[in-house]
Amino acid sequence: MERKIRIILLIIVVILIVSGYYNYTRRLATSAHAISLGVEFNAHAAPFYILLEKESFREGGINVTNLLFFRTGMELAAAVARKDIVAGQACLGPIIMMVDKGVPVKIVGKIHDGGFALVVNSSKIKDLKDLNGQVVYTPGPGTQAYFLALKIQDKYNVSFSEIKSLPPQEILAGLIGGSIVAAILPKPYPEVAESLGLKILLESIDVWPDMPGSYIFVTKEYFEKNSDIIKQIVELVKSEVHIISKNVSYAAKSIAKWLGISEDIAIKAIQNIEWNTEIDIRQIQEYIDFVYSKGLIKERYDANTLVVRV
Repeated sequence: MERKIRIILLIIVVILIVSGYYNYTRRLATSAHAISLGVEFNAHAAPFYILLEKESFREGGINVTNLLFFRTGMELAAAVARKDIVAGQACLGPIIMMVDKGVPVKIVGKIHDGGFALVVNSSKIKDLKDLNGQVVYTPGPGTQAYFLALKIQDKYNVSFSEIKSLPPQEILAGLIGGSIVAAILPKPYPEVAESLGLKILLESIDVWPDMPGSYIFVTKEYFEKNSDIIKQIVELVKSEVHIISKNVSYAAKSIAKWLGISEDIAIKAIQNIEWNTEIDIRQIQEYIDFVYSKGLIKERYDANTLVVRV
């Protein structure tokens, strides 16, 4: 009986997540200044969800001709490479990987730091030492979660048998079903898992206090022709981030609606994200250096060349 209840809950969660994914595609704005945007389908994109809810882009004369939601930053990066989108929100990892693959993008704004957690099946993982020899799941190489897994190994002297990749929704299903015992996920997936009986063992801030989160990016080509639109988007996002940082409940309703979760879970997720719009070149450079030291990018890029102040 208990297993049937878990399966039913899982189905409900997946349906809610998928329904949220398609919600906005029928309600695109219309005006003179066209742009195609992409954002990750998680709480990191909270300012964008609020702006869509308030129709701030449309009211500001920005025509979002195409809006795509992505399960992972790497899916978003692929869409930028295909030129499906020209700007949006993504974590630093996927942005760096885009640059490394020759996709000319620039960082123009910042949204938050951190925003991840290690979730475990507490019946099998009691503490950090139990992670030795275990498979840990992340949304994929190049993602912040993947790099956080490497940091956990370094900091706590544990050794995962393997770091495997799946989309967040499938990882969540595996955690609930019992086939996955440890995973690193972006907010709010850890809080959803926790509400269904899993345990958050580590927050990203515990492991990596200065961990960069997500940023606003734009292709170099679009920015050179439309810097005024990008500046407007950056200012709109920055305003929302400042409000969220002072009042987490402000964003809860929008996050709950777009992601198909309860407002209580949304609040827990939002309050465990460090909302911050100040671009710190040193922080970005340290991240690049770490990723390069692990052999995951071809060059040790100069962070100054990746950022454009608007």
